[in-house]
Amino acid sequence: MKEIKKRDFSFGKVMEDMKGKELEDRIRKAWEWEMDKLTLVPYIGEIDQKIIYDYKELTALCPVTGIQDLYGVKIDFVPNKYIPELKTLKFYLMGYRDLPISHEHLQAKIYKEFKEQVQPKKLGVELDVMIRGGIKTDIRYDG
Repeated sequence: MKEIKKRDFSFGKVMEDMKGKELEDRIRKAWEWEMDKLTLVPYIGEIDQKIIYDYKELTALCPVTGIQDLYGVKIDFVPNKYIPELKTLKFYLMGYRDLPISHEHLQAKIYKEFKEQVQPKKLGVELDVMIRGGIKTDIRYDG
């Protein structure tokens, strides 16, 4: 993975500092940023067990201001052929700490990349966004 550096992105103080095309380009750049790959472990269990990973230390940057945002993420899935090795899953999630990405895109990116790499039978990813501006946000997708 290419190391993320704050100088790869410019930041403003408020949303109004970021124009439409500039914001779209920022969102696309974060969405396409290559994250570390997971190491996969063969799953040889003979049951459709549900596995749940609950990580309470996820951070990323606000795509406009560059201020750190705090999250919890819960990944629940039914394995098919693979399960992720937990250390690489932790490093994958830690890799978001310097990426300026909105919470909606963060949840979708984690879902997409986990699904592509682990190829589970079922997958749900829930993002618990810490309260911002008095608004509580939770994002969940079960595919």
